[in-house]
Amino acid sequence: MAVVCVIGGCAGEGEGNKGTTEDSGEPFALALSLDALGEPGPFTVGFRTDELTYDGPAGPRSLRLALWFPTSDDTGEEVRYNGILEADGVLGGATPMDVTAPLHVYSHGHQGYAESSGFWMEHLASQGFVVAAPDHTGNTVADGPDRATDIYYLRSMDISAVLDHLLAGRSAGVSVSGDGITASGHSFGGYTAHSLAGARYDRALMDTCLSGADTSAYCSTMTADDAAILEQGLYEDRIVGMVSMAPGDGRLFGEAGLAAAKTHVLHMMGTLDPQTGGDTELIWSGLQQGAPEHRGVSIEGGGHMTFTDFSGVLESGEGLIGAELGWRIVNTYALGWVAHQRGDLDASTLFDGTVSVDAAATVRP
Repeated sequence: MAVVCVIGGCAGEGEGNKGTTEDSGEPFALALSLDALGEPGPFTVGFRTDELTYDGPAGPRSLRLALWFPTSDDTGEEVRYNGILEADGVLGGATPMDVTAPLHVYSHGHQGYAESSGFWMEHLASQGFVVAAPDHTGNTVADGPDRATDIYYLRSMDISAVLDHLLAGRSAGVSVSGDGITASGHSFGGYTAHSLAGARYDRALMDTCLSGADTSAYCSTMTADDAAILEQGLYEDRIVGMVSMAPGDGRLFGEAGLAAAKTHVLHMMGTLDPQTGGDTELIWSGLQQGAPEHRGVSIEGGGHMTFTDFSGVLESGEGLIGAELGWRIVNTYALGWVAHQRGDLDASTLFDGTVSVDAAATVRP
């Protein structure tokens, strides 16, 4: 198969991405082509926020929820993510298309916020997905840097609660399918993705925590009840494909625990990531020992923020990849992965290395 130009903007040479814009209320079928994965889809992106409350282990837990969706509207309100970053071309106050759309959920990083990777959320919505991302209460940019033990499982519970909320039709006008749900997360959200994928927590490490010999954030407030929740696991069987972007905290699972992941994972990493680079090989080694369908993508010059809207803003240094190229690589591989896991597109040549996206991206089979 010939090398495609998904990064070079060659989508016009093929059929491109197609989709019906008719508001019918019918199940929505994605129509994707391999050579256009990195290009914006055919739909205008709408955005709004919602709220939900669910019963957590310590009582009611409330979340702010960001939602992106395809819309037939052509006008809307200005959108500023977290009140800071203007989202060009995204319509606030828009009406979701009257279709049952595929669902993707996203988990932000430590001290991040729901819209931290807005470029990726917008890309998915332009292709026809409804995308949902919660603020992980107590672990956002508005909170301090400290982590207590409970946030290590509350994040995964948050994502499961978002699925319950949307599948029950509790977000007005948003209709999503319970089939083929996919997910992604960045940094601490990448760790959350592994947890949801079914990675098994290291019981020996929990015992060390409970003995007081480890005083890390994970261990800082651990009780026997916390350990019981973690040992039971946080696998979310409604999710069929995961993308973990610059994840950390691999030691909480260990290689054997990561190998236990049931959901197929695309592990994306940057070679110049100083924050989670030390976990890259541990995580990849563990996944390799598990399902053979797991894949890795290494981005030469990729930093920790390459996977967020702050690429080139919150980090700098010689050799860092440009934001636009980094985002296009992320969008291409991540969309290819979720579409492949859902069965919307045969992207096997993208993940066996037959198709080259850019010299900066290397697939690790």
